[in-house]
Amino acid sequence: MPRTEKPVAIVGVGYTPLTRSPEAAETDLAVAACRAAADDAGIDPAAIDGINIQVHHYPPPDTGTIVAGLGMRDVRWSVEGGLGVGSLARAAQVVDAGDCDIAVVCKVMNTVAPVNTPPIDPETGGVGGDDQFEVPYGLGYSMQRVGFMKRRWMDRFGVTDDQVGWLCVTERQHALMNPNAVMKKPLTIEEYTASRWIAEPVHLLDCDYPINGAYAYLVARPEAADGSRPPAVLRAWAGPGQGDDIPHLRPEGGDGLNRWGREVYTAAGLGPKDMDVWMLYDGFSFLALQWMEELGLVPPGEAGAYVEGGTRIRYDGDHPVNTHGGQLSEGRMHAAGHILEAVQQVRGTAGDRQAARATHAIVSSAYPYNGAVAIVGRGA
Repeated sequence: MPRTEKPVAIVGVGYTPLTRSPEAAETDLAVAACRAAADDAGIDPAAIDGINIQVHHYPPPDTGTIVAGLGMRDVRWSVEGGLGVGSLARAAQVVDAGDCDIAVVCKVMNTVAPVNTPPIDPETGGVGGDDQFEVPYGLGYSMQRVGFMKRRWMDRFGVTDDQVGWLCVTERQHALMNPNAVMKKPLTIEEYTASRWIAEPVHLLDCDYPINGAYAYLVARPEAADGSRPPAVLRAWAGPGQGDDIPHLRPEGGDGLNRWGREVYTAAGLGPKDMDVWMLYDGFSFLALQWMEELGLVPPGEAGAYVEGGTRIRYDGDHPVNTHGGQLSEGRMHAAGHILEAVQQVRGTAGDRQAARATHAIVSSAYPYNGAVAIVGRGA
């Protein structure tokens, strides 16, 4: 079901400062972010009765310690893991079903977690599965595989390096207006193109920026908040899809709307032209441009031209993109930052980076072929 039976909203958002090096325990970061989200909604943290702690590493922080730190009295729903829109949708479903009344979703990130590496047999030093056909030839990490994906897309549509770079430059401009963003220095298109290759044609500045910190948001019925801040209603969602270990070897799914776009617009009774602000996943910069095309926000093959120069996608442009700075300049939060910024925009609390029109925000997470998408709208 890509929508809830009754209105469900994000009623509060909370942030901790983002830092390059660890400065606090993960449980402390989570408690601080969750408390900030509760304060934003005007809700006693003890009243929260559902919790989802998300991490990108294991072992995760102890949920029980976080529950105790918040003073939660009655935990009716608790899960660990998840990412982006998929976790938002799951929390909305449990609230809609009555499994809990107020759910907090908290994303915790750190820079000291081990990097995922191909499984290596300790006795033979060999690898199995799909990895045996790639690792010996230098394809061991996602940042290497995405080079194939970006090159294929650029060659198919004639997208230039500079065009992709304008997304990075514009997101940096937005980050300079976001007190929580880690990147504080302006970026020029010349600096982008001069940045070193990670896996050609992927530059260093095409990659999201590792940070430490926690972001949280509360999901509940709109009336649960104290009314001091307008709720951001979840209109609909679609996805996530099935995982795919070899997207770099598969052809694109097709031209125009992908499955998630069709489902989310139909469920919300809206269309691409109704989306005022676009919060598009940018774990690697070009993924945000691919999301534009696959959600019908721009025609197939035209995302590069659309972002060129940055004018259309600036906070004061036709359709602002990632006004918080995205994962490239705010910091890597696996789309949690995109969700929180969508809330800030539709309720009109984004400060200097506030878009002129923000009735509806579209949010995506993960890669277009297996990700998820949601529409968040301004509540009454």
